[in-house]
Amino acid sequence: MLFPGASRAGTVVELGTVGSTFDAVDDRAAHLTAWATFDQRAGRGRLGREWVAPAGKCLAATVLVRTKGLREDAVAWLPLAAGLALADALDPLVADRASIKWPNDVLVDDRKVAGILCERRATGVAVGFGVNLTLTADELPTDRATSLTLEGAEGTAPVLADAILWHVMRSLDALLPALGSDALRTAVAAGLSTIGRHVRVSLPDGELTGTAVGLGPGGELQVETDDGIVDVRAGDVVHVR
Repeated sequence: MLFPGASRAGTVVELGTVGSTFDAVDDRAAHLTAWATFDQRAGRGRLGREWVAPAGKCLAATVLVRTKGLREDAVAWLPLAAGLALADALDPLVADRASIKWPNDVLVDDRKVAGILCERRATGVAVGFGVNLTLTADELPTDRATSLTLEGAEGTAPVLADAILWHVMRSLDALLPALGSDALRTAVAAGLSTIGRHVRVSLPDGELTGTAVGLGPGGELQVETDDGIVDVRAGDVVHVR
């Protein structure tokens, strides 16, 4: 068993080589069932992007989170809650240097180490994430990426992945009652390295630049521009150096 720790938090289906863990999800499965692999060949991210990595060096997982009884405005916070859970899982491995980049990345010192994508399902939300575990510098997809090993984390890919998956599954379950609350909004904002940064946001109908100053009630990124504060509900954000 590759994920003995995570299996104590929920059911873990261990996959071999797959296209995407999203495609393995069974909507009839129990709450906190996870599908996980070290060899995902056609992972997908936001805006139709592909996520491809060498076999054995990255964790790709999707967790089915049942959301029955939750308000729609609360469920909208699940991607940011997942970011908080993943950043918290990575923090002990990288000396508390993990942070969330709005809306769906986890960074270590401004370099991407993990990404998140959520998909609505008939019975809840499939929370997918990928983590660069033991990639070497010459295996990184871009110069803005990193891996846990490069950031000082110790352990093999299976050991690191098991600890991360266990933490994320437990945290997602614990955070469900807080979705949409002021407490969660405060916790997410505190973990966002985007807040306080000068950002460039690509929107469906153009681009804006300004300073990220906070989160709106629905998790929107509030950006202060020359024309006032704009609530960004969807967009590709770049931290301007």
